[in-house]
Amino acid sequence: MEAQAKTSNWLRIILGLFLIIYALNQFVHFIPFTYGDMPENTRHFIDAVAHYLPFLYIFEILIGLLLIINKWTPFILIVLFPLTISFLVFNISNNDLTKIWPAVIVAFLNVLLLLNYKKKYQPLFS
Repeated sequence: MEAQAKTSNWLRIILGLFLIIYALNQFVHFIPFTYGDMPENTRHFIDAVAHYLPFLYIFEILIGLLLIINKWTPFILIVLFPLTISFLVFNISNNDLTKIWPAVIVAFLNVLLLLNYKKKYQPLFS
């Protein structure tokens, strides 16, 4: 049981750090990353939501910090899940599966952590 708790802690910290680094990179651009040639629909979507993206990245940093300090973790994982799905769907719709790895990492870690905290969610489904 202790090994599972240790693993869960590491996964939580890794997810938090990944979210913080990814969001900070959108402001500071210290990791070269591009979405490449996007389909026209994807470009229109990005143009439509561009003014909301800085708020999303600030929210991601806040979520990452809360995960690292282990504050409200079960709640934060539920809040993060729809963002994870939208991140994954956006990257799949981008038609360049070589650049989908950040979304897959976030989705994988989020699902693993949700499964680790499933006992906390049982009252929601009873």
